[in-house]
Amino acid sequence: MALRGINLTTIGLQSNLFDTLLETIAALVVVFDSKGRVVLFNDACQQLTGYDFDEVQGRHIWDLLVPVEERQGVIDTFDELRAGHFPNRHENDWVTRQGERRTLDWSNSAVLDDDGQVQYVVATGVDITERRDAEARQRELIRAEAARKAAEAVRDSARVAEDAFSGIVDLCADAIISIDQNQTISLFNQGAEEIFGYTADEVVGQPLGILLPEDARPPHAAHVDEFADAKKPSRRMGERGQIYGMRKNGKLFPAEASISKQRVNGDWLFTAVLRDVTEERRAREELKRANTELERSNSDLEHFAAVASHDLQEPLRKIQAFGERLESRFGDLLPERGQDYLSRMQNAAGRMSNLIDDLLAFSRVTTRARPFEPLDLTKIVERVLSDLVVRIERTGGEVNIGTLPQIDADPTQMHLLFQNLIGNALKFHREGVPPVVEVGMEDNDDDSDRCTIFVQDNGAGFDEKYLDRIFDVFQRLHGRGVYEGTGMGLAIVRKIVERHGGSVTATSTPGEGSRFLITLPVEQSQSTEEAPS
Repeated sequence: MALRGINLTTIGLQSNLFDTLLETIAALVVVFDSKGRVVLFNDACQQLTGYDFDEVQGRHIWDLLVPVEERQGVIDTFDELRAGHFPNRHENDWVTRQGERRTLDWSNSAVLDDDGQVQYVVATGVDITERRDAEARQRELIRAEAARKAAEAVRDSARVAEDAFSGIVDLCADAIISIDQNQTISLFNQGAEEIFGYTADEVVGQPLGILLPEDARPPHAAHVDEFADAKKPSRRMGERGQIYGMRKNGKLFPAEASISKQRVNGDWLFTAVLRDVTEERRAREELKRANTELERSNSDLEHFAAVASHDLQEPLRKIQAFGERLESRFGDLLPERGQDYLSRMQNAAGRMSNLIDDLLAFSRVTTRARPFEPLDLTKIVERVLSDLVVRIERTGGEVNIGTLPQIDADPTQMHLLFQNLIGNALKFHREGVPPVVEVGMEDNDDDSDRCTIFVQDNGAGFDEKYLDRIFDVFQRLHGRGVYEGTGMGLAIVRKIVERHGGSVTATSTPGEGSRFLITLPVEQSQSTEEAPS
């Protein structure tokens, strides 16, 4: 499927390369124009919904796939995106051609025109239907377990009348079964009837073995005899391995159980509380599969970024090289409009090259991470300033370094973090006002295990209502005509900080500057350190 509706030939890229990338990526990718009409609907979307691209092209997604009760919410979300307000993520349902309802988790970004207006909205999604269903089942199982424990607590700690205790036993959803010293069943509650399929009249007086797989009966009898001689009044069954019960129809099911004992008229009475964990096991497996699929999808996205960053540079270099030859050899022969076209082509190729470099840097935060080691952040910042000396001189700015801590960190990533933050502070300065940047550490007496570093400037600042947006990929608060850049710098900063187990935020006032706050652990434990990949 080609990128229909988006003209890539202006920067000389081969559309079949993008075809291949979009066909192999597992995530759902939809691109809308500024009116909310579909201009791209990748293979993953087509396979999930059963609709071909030709059926959705030019249509509003909410008219075709979104359930009626969710349509207005989706329309409102798109209006926010079109206005440039990008929430980190949102969820909504799609209904497939076959009528199946799927829950999707979406992340959004945008393609802006030269005026900084949203030209296209790019939505990347993951199907989380199975994960949500598994989570719901897990919550229900947790509630059931809480009810079971409450019933056990009442039984074990309160001396209630026999009829009241019988009522509690019958109301318990778990199986409660009592056997005598000969392992003959004497109590079989309603929960046991529902789980095993027998009535109490059918099993009371029968040997316990009718509820167990045939091969488990002799060892189970031996374990009960062993428990009778043990000093402990209770024991969790299955400590030596998974236990199974057998229903009336002969089907086996996995179970968890505990057993207690007490003397009645000189003989032992054993009482087991048993729970069928079939659904819990299934929920765990489904959750595991969903997490595996999500990890695979994230891996696909990182691989997509790496492939795009590496393979797309070659055609871009050719565009730039031949553009330079055309300008040097034939520039004087071109009319004014031709020279303008050539300049625009070169600028677009340059922007694309910078974007690819930043995309590669973003993906390498995890794919090429180095082990943590003790670092003097003052030396890191001094090396960063050496790299930025030309920009500092060009802007007439100054950077003042205060007290900075020593921490365990990845040296390459710390260099990249400060390079982005200080570089941004120098870039986003006010017209006619030389930038002044302060780098230091805040007092953090309440928590000696963590440190808070600030990077503060006197620049253009921003409206704090965009605080969440500025740390997302490809997010810009200004058009390219005002400030250069790709909108990746702060996204890289946040990813680095999160990899180190920290957090990043900012305060700002338009026209008065910004203050970025990075909180990091001083020491990294062995469990949090990532090996290089």
